[in-house]
Amino acid sequence: MVSVTLAATVPVMANGGGSTGKSDVAVLYLSGTPREMGLQYGAMAKDAIVENIAQFWGWVAERGLSKDALIADALADESLLPLFAVEELKGMAKTSGVPYGELLAFNEFGDDDLQQHACTCFIAAGTGTVDGRAISSKNRDLNNMQVLLLVEPDDGYKFIGMMSAGALGVSQGINEMGVAIGHTWMPVPEYYEAGYSPFLVNQIVMEQSADVSKSIALISELPKAEGATFVLSDPSVAAFVETVPSVINSPDTVWQVLADGVGVHTNHYVMEPFHSWVMDGFGYFWTVSFARYDRGLELIAENPVVDAPKVIEFTRDLENWGCGSPGEVIDAHPEIPEDTWCYGWPGYSICNARTVSASVFCCDDQYPEEMSTMWMAINNPAWSPYVPLHNGILDELPLAGELLSDYVSGYAWSTSSKLRSTGEWGELIPTFEAWEAVKSAENVVNEDAARSLLSDEDVAGACLLLTEADGAIAQDGVALMESLFDSSAEAELLVVPRD
Repeated sequence: MVSVTLAATVPVMANGGGSTGKSDVAVLYLSGTPREMGLQYGAMAKDAIVENIAQFWGWVAERGLSKDALIADALADESLLPLFAVEELKGMAKTSGVPYGELLAFNEFGDDDLQQHACTCFIAAGTGTVDGRAISSKNRDLNNMQVLLLVEPDDGYKFIGMMSAGALGVSQGINEMGVAIGHTWMPVPEYYEAGYSPFLVNQIVMEQSADVSKSIALISELPKAEGATFVLSDPSVAAFVETVPSVINSPDTVWQVLADGVGVHTNHYVMEPFHSWVMDGFGYFWTVSFARYDRGLELIAENPVVDAPKVIEFTRDLENWGCGSPGEVIDAHPEIPEDTWCYGWPGYSICNARTVSASVFCCDDQYPEEMSTMWMAINNPAWSPYVPLHNGILDELPLAGELLSDYVSGYAWSTSSKLRSTGEWGELIPTFEAWEAVKSAENVVNEDAARSLLSDEDVAGACLLLTEADGAIAQDGVALMESLFDSSAEAELLVVPRD
């Protein structure tokens, strides 16, 4: 079954996209009915959606698979989808120009085969952070163009998120209550007819949860189609939540709440009973997951107390980049039965060639609904800068969407992708770090001003200030990437045009 989203999202209509009953101006954020959401999303990220679909069909052709057969299979599964998801995809098809059957196939099969099933996440809380405020992070590893989503549900909390253009759900994000979520894929059998994808679970949590406790309860209650580990944080605590497909076991969820310290998770089960299941041969242990996990533990041992800049460093870590030695990983873990190992693709470093986005979430305990921050790298953090997005911008969505239009359209992601052909791997990181140091200092000044307004109960003024400040930094980030690109180099991906 296809990954699906909740009925929830979109705003204003893009030129030439048909009518949603709203003003005929550029799509900037998402709100409304499922049909409206699809129309708006398709118009907002049309070029990025077209590129992702083209990449998917290229993958299909390279493997000698039948495009027509995959579309037929996806259409046959349509009855498994709730009506709101069908309506959303049909709306997206209309304004993106991608046929409905192709979008169905991309959502059903692209998630399994084109995306690389990886990711690395860190959490920290209490004595593990410089200021006691909880932190979480996610590196997303796959092969699709990412877009920023600014979402105002009809019935639920507003949130900021990132996702593959044309795919339904949310990869990672933070809501207006200061709750952040992401997930990593876990290698167990998948049963799509039995529940929701992790991306949909993420969106439900964004829309319905005001803290980590509620988030864990929701994840536990929802029927789940795949194995995943969810990473959560709110202003007080952080957590890892391991899950298996609901048809496999009840309960299908275990978790670890972290009040103090720093933790890491990759793509193998570490909690019981699921760890023992894999030891007994259900699923497998992945050498690349252990390589990233072991490296994460090393970073934590070296840095037992962290802040956002330090976790950003973690997300850019290149140790074991390329293809590390699976034999060394296996030898380092004699406790793992030999017949449970799997090698997989060469994603041995935390930041690797298939990382396509990253986020570091800092949840504010004093003003969680305005000052909680998503530090966002719209693309691989080795070739894109981090920019701050405070959840207070959700109170200024029209302006936020305008200022962040390069991110919601896919332009920022594709501009960053061109930097892959500029210099050696990781060569640009010092440039980004120097730029981020300057912008972080600006951000401190902006936050101090916003806190002063909030202490005077001027919430509207604080949110406007944060929106303008975050938007300016984000625009400067795009300008930085443009300035670094050698125009004589050939871009590896389609360049999404700027409107």
